[in-house]
Amino acid sequence: MRKFFTLLWLLFPVAVVYYHFNEGQNQIAREKARVHVAKIRALEVVKEPDWETIIEEYDKLATELPANEVPLVKHQIRLAKAKARLEMLDIVGAIEDLTALLREAAQVHGDDAKVTRAIREMLGKAHYYATYLLKTNGAPEEEWRPYAERTRQIFRYLAEHQEPAALAQYERRVEAEFEKTMQRRTP
Repeated sequence: MRKFFTLLWLLFPVAVVYYHFNEGQNQIAREKARVHVAKIRALEVVKEPDWETIIEEYDKLATELPANEVPLVKHQIRLAKAKARLEMLDIVGAIEDLTALLREAAQVHGDDAKVTRAIREMLGKAHYYATYLLKTNGAPEEEWRPYAERTRQIFRYLAEHQEPAALAQYERRVEAEFEKTMQRRTP
């Protein structure tokens, strides 16, 4: 028994060194990324956030993560970056990013995964914003109608795959979110 504990004591440093140079480095990178996320969240809640800086910080965060990080984390970062783009009213860029992200997330996680639903909801908001902005700026119906139709399709899909009354809830949430954003922009 004594030999066993002695052998265990002698092999313990080998296990520590192995962990440190393999998974330990990934864990350190994840911890640094967690701290970075906390800093980004603090930047987002200030009274007048600098969304360009926040997007740059999300880009830095994506490069800090280990190369073998699970796709869910990378998709969540890209979703947060798209939300920041919507806050800047970069609607076209956000729609392009979210469309590509939706395809990728649906392939990896499935259509009913939580992150895929969140991406789809954000894409619906982006199309709603586009519709609202085009319509209020006097664009002809041919320009804003495709965005309105796509918004309707996305929210209907989300509602049908959740519960019957969810469509109205989604539309009210999106409209309230957009009105809140527009109130922040109006001096």
